[in-house]
Amino acid sequence: MILKIIKTTHKFCLITIITFCFFQNRTVLASTEPIIKVLILTDKNIRIRSDRSIPLTIKGQRFSSKKIKGLTLKKNSNKTTLFFDKNKQKLYDLKNNEKFEVKSSDRRGIWVGKKRYAGKLKIYIRDNEILVVNVLGIERYLSSVVGSEMPAKWPLEALKAQAIASRTYALKQKRNPLYDIDSTNKNQVYIGLEARTYKTKRAVESTRALVLIYKNKLINSLFHSSSAGMTENSQDVWKNEYPYLSSVKDFDKNNPKLRWNKKFSNSQLQKLFPNIGEIKQIEILNVTNTGRVKNARILGDYGTYQITGVDMRKRMNLKSTLVRFKFIEDNETKSSNENPKLLLTNSLEKKPLTHIVRVGDTLIDIADQYEVSVEDIVDLNKIKNSSLINIGQRLLVPRNSLNSSSLEKILIVSGYGSGHGVGMSQWGARYMAKKGEKAKAILKHFYKGVEIKPFKKYFL
Repeated sequence: MILKIIKTTHKFCLITIITFCFFQNRTVLASTEPIIKVLILTDKNIRIRSDRSIPLTIKGQRFSSKKIKGLTLKKNSNKTTLFFDKNKQKLYDLKNNEKFEVKSSDRRGIWVGKKRYAGKLKIYIRDNEILVVNVLGIERYLSSVVGSEMPAKWPLEALKAQAIASRTYALKQKRNPLYDIDSTNKNQVYIGLEARTYKTKRAVESTRALVLIYKNKLINSLFHSSSAGMTENSQDVWKNEYPYLSSVKDFDKNNPKLRWNKKFSNSQLQKLFPNIGEIKQIEILNVTNTGRVKNARILGDYGTYQITGVDMRKRMNLKSTLVRFKFIEDNETKSSNENPKLLLTNSLEKKPLTHIVRVGDTLIDIADQYEVSVEDIVDLNKIKNSSLINIGQRLLVPRNSLNSSSLEKILIVSGYGSGHGVGMSQWGARYMAKKGEKAKAILKHFYKGVEIKPFKKYFL
């Protein structure tokens, strides 16, 4: 009997020790987990509410742990007001630079507009807008980032590679007084709790604290969707050269983003590149070793415009800089137009052309050039004194049968891949994972010469 009691006591003590160590370890992990501040919304009309009956708590200079169901913030001109759900008639006038905090004990999070977020919110009132910043532990943040950046149904090893790359990227960001990182593709996409799944949590938990380092410093772990066969050297896209961001083979052939086309009408091009008249040609001046456009020259009726491939991608909203340009007649693409809204042929026939007045131009010269009458130009532009037109002035010119859009050419941009092409290719990671490669092997393929270690503050 005494022996049985001793065995039972020993077993109980062992379970107690194991349980204590487990919770102690979780406490240590929670206390050492880095906190991330994420800008999730910038707007002038913001709605914040609890998910269920559990109330929110608002705390700030004028609110001392007040319990609320929800609140609405509105900015009109230089005035910002706030009201609570239960008393919409009572408006609080908020001052510029005022700030407050909203938090909840509800595991289902806090609604900001149509998205839910874990952690707490910090609200900042600024001159022209209201900023909402989500503050939470980086591991909770990452379980949503992985699902925001990659489909959760993808192989686990690809998701784990994304978790390590995203953790490194987030910790590398420079901190400012308000937030560390943006929630859009300016940095990395974060859409809140809706993107968190069992599989994304598993990817994050199984790689907890792991980061990519080069010479004992966090790397700039850039990633993109698809590079179309070869990733790009960092120095061929931006000024900085990073040894670990060098061009490597990609495995992204079987993906829906590999090839794409985009079409631009003449009027669209003139809005994108004003002051050089109707655009006749786009010349690629030089390309990178992988074929991406480094610099291009745009030729118009009244001049040229030189632009980098990176800036062209931003201005024209292209998926990548691995592109080629071709002008073709409008009627050749009517049957294959993938986006009819881009080419409104009938309406363009009625819309006037645009002419930028150059040195020496007279209304007679302009009318002769477009084979229309001076009176038509004067009437269209409501010109009171036809002798007074200014250099650089934008004049509307009516179309006739010779300059109608039936003869107009449109630009076809043929492109490959999606994203800047530097660092890890997400579709390439998916392919490698499906072939049995582990997350660490995937990362070491796309980031040359790196190590994968648990995060330490001296890595910053």
